[in-house]
Amino acid sequence: MFKNIVFILFLSFIFISCEKNKYVRTYRLPKKSMKSVQPEVQGNSEFSISWKKPRDWIEVEGHSMRLASFNAPHSKGIGDVSITTFGGSSGGIGPNVNRWLGQIGLEAMSDSDISSISIQKVGLLGKYSYFRLINNADETTAILASIFQLESRTVFVKLSSTLMGLKEIESDFILFCNSIRQAN
Repeated sequence: MFKNIVFILFLSFIFISCEKNKYVRTYRLPKKSMKSVQPEVQGNSEFSISWKKPRDWIEVEGHSMRLASFNAPHSKGIGDVSITTFGGSSGGIGPNVNRWLGQIGLEAMSDSDISSISIQKVGLLGKYSYFRLINNADETTAILASIFQLESRTVFVKLSSTLMGLKEIESDFILFCNSIRQAN
């Protein structure tokens, strides 16, 4: 008896909640807009950085993993500059450099070889490792990268461009990396 009552209530609920319209409805909901951040200051409440961007660089919308993205124009095109940051060592310098080498069609290197091509620099955020990654067989892709290994996080600044673009933008890229500083 109790099972019959539950079954009847269940069927009643189904019939009451269904509409006679048998067509599928679709809805379009607007995307939530990202919070606007002050120019040149990015990050979260725990860690924020600021910088002085070169005059010709244009800030553009990047993907969600980037703190900031810029188009860096040169005589034959546009380079892509990104700033990302992650907690801890983010895998270390070697795996990140090897990933970038793979992106430009080069073989992975040993940690000692990576150390030998690293140029140590100092900017407002502190010491950083600077890399010029060039595939001489393919001048269409080259990378400049800076890695700031801070106490509790790592900041990556990367420029992807052609070899010609890289040569034209390199001095601006270094000045940009040197200008990065902690905001809070």
